[in-house]
Amino acid sequence: MKLLGTIVALVAIATLWGCGTSISTNYDYDVNANFETYRTYDWIPLPETPPGSARTAVQRNDLLDKRIRNAVDNSLKEKGLSLDKTAPDFLVVYHVGVQDKVQVTDWGYRYSDYYWGYGGREIDVYNYQEGTLILDFVDAQTKQLIWRGAGSTAVDDSGRSPEKSDQIINKVVGKIMSQYPPKR
Repeated sequence: MKLLGTIVALVAIATLWGCGTSISTNYDYDVNANFETYRTYDWIPLPETPPGSARTAVQRNDLLDKRIRNAVDNSLKEKGLSLDKTAPDFLVVYHVGVQDKVQVTDWGYRYSDYYWGYGGREIDVYNYQEGTLILDFVDAQTKQLIWRGAGSTAVDDSGRSPEKSDQIINKVVGKIMSQYPPKR
């Protein structure tokens, strides 16, 4: 039963993140990289080996892969970059994952309890899963990482239409890609 619950929770990554939750992003980059010279890109192929676990299988979902690639392709195109499968300036790869989280909110003493002398506290505990998407850009010549952007938010495990999944992924990728190229 626990395995079934885990699988159901992981399937939520196909819809990735829910609306209404905040998306935290960050990025890092090679300070010696000249981002003005990177005009073309290609994708690093995903490994062909079969997944070793249900978690890996969900994360290697072909529909999710297509959505992420389309969102990144569109974002890079908007930035004036183009896909070049023969001689790219940099290579792109992504990683996705889900992690169990616990949020504890201590509301402190309730006024009524304090007033009447009960002295109780009100504490809410919320279990959720956080989904993360990481985009890595690798120099095609040196094979060194030049830029990494990441976005994380609470995973919404409710069912979504394919169109809604596209919108959500576009929103997450857009927020990550707003940090590329890095401002120095």
